[in-house]
Amino acid sequence: MKNNIDMYFEQLHAAVDSLPRDRLTELGDMLYRAYKNEKQVFTLGNGGSASTASHMAADLSKNTIGPNMARFRVLSLNDNQAMLTALANDLGYEQVFREQLQNLIRAGDLLIVISGSGNSPNVLNAIRYAQRQCAQVVGILGFDGGEAAGLVDLAIVVPSNHYGIVEDMHLVINHILVDYFKALLAEEQPWVV
Repeated sequence: MKNNIDMYFEQLHAAVDSLPRDRLTELGDMLYRAYKNEKQVFTLGNGGSASTASHMAADLSKNTIGPNMARFRVLSLNDNQAMLTALANDLGYEQVFREQLQNLIRAGDLLIVISGSGNSPNVLNAIRYAQRQCAQVVGILGFDGGEAAGLVDLAIVVPSNHYGIVEDMHLVINHILVDYFKALLAEEQPWVV
């Protein structure tokens, strides 16, 4: 057991060291522009990535803003179970995110897809649809980034083949962004008018 624990921590440290700081900064800039321009931010993912997408939406909505400040407009497409299951049943699971985006996304909005493999058909369909609507798309990905890495406007890839490490790092990225915005917005004090 001790060897497994040590190996996991070694892989986790290597993943932290490999995070592309410049791309994290670029994602921070994209989120800041969306916030300042009152654009909608959407998150999505499957499985553990669905949980991270929900977590990110909650954290950006709640944990970045103080009293009387303008709010982030963030929505996770994983959170409406009635809609998700109806679309999956009627149109197929590969359409569950694209169909929701048809009702919601507008030019200038920001879509953040979270995926270990970057190859899930429902994620790829959402990316393509969002880009046709002139929205920006970020992929927070794992492994080699998969097909999604070549489609998105900004890819942040955790270069690990271990799902646990990838999912851990995706949560780290979420918390980095939340801390950044909490400090930035508290400093700016963008009060609601």
